[in-house]
Amino acid sequence: MAPLLFKIDLSPPANAVRMLADIIGLELELKDVEFLKEEHKSPEYMKLNPEGVVPTLVDDGFSLGESHAIMIYMVSKYGGDKSELLYPSDLRTRAVVNQVLFFDASVLFVKNKNISKATIFDGLKAPTERHLADLEEAFDMLERFLTRNSYVAADHLTIADLSISCTLTFSLLIKELDTEKHPRIDAWYKKMQQEPSYKKIAVPGRLAAKQTLDYFRQKNNQ
Repeated sequence: MAPLLFKIDLSPPANAVRMLADIIGLELELKDVEFLKEEHKSPEYMKLNPEGVVPTLVDDGFSLGESHAIMIYMVSKYGGDKSELLYPSDLRTRAVVNQVLFFDASVLFVKNKNISKATIFDGLKAPTERHLADLEEAFDMLERFLTRNSYVAADHLTIADLSISCTLTFSLLIKELDTEKHPRIDAWYKKMQQEPSYKKIAVPGRLAAKQTLDYFRQKNNQ
């Protein structure tokens, strides 16, 4: 039986998990979560994921939340001969991959979530100057990560690139990237946009996110 993934099309974390599954050839059963109806806050859902967020993976009775943890689990169990590149066993390389995953979880994604949540649920009409400054600060950090390698954690694609690329795709719906200030992000992101899994999953996800943000921005400004 294929692992079950609870997802939302506009969710960067869910899309990163789906990109990984596509790369390693893992078939997932997909179930959409009605987040506007707060289905992810239901008692049934939170039995699977105490955080009450998306995505959640259920694999043979084992449930796991938090996209970065899910990706580590999936690549470790199902990655096969691709696991060494995607999540290297070398201690130092893996430590850097983990560092970038934690940066995504605690910095870049959080700054996006603060803006999108306020837009969708709290009537925010437009990002504040503080919001935009916070995103710019995160872009500066990412640019510095890319001074060390051609990808975000190594000189080849890892699961960290999948997470960061999906989150950045959402970020760019909020704030345009200054390519002169951040040339390394620009070059790396162009490479990521050519990845088949990105085209297949992140591009439709970006469209879903844009449509949702545009709808609530218009509604909030009426």
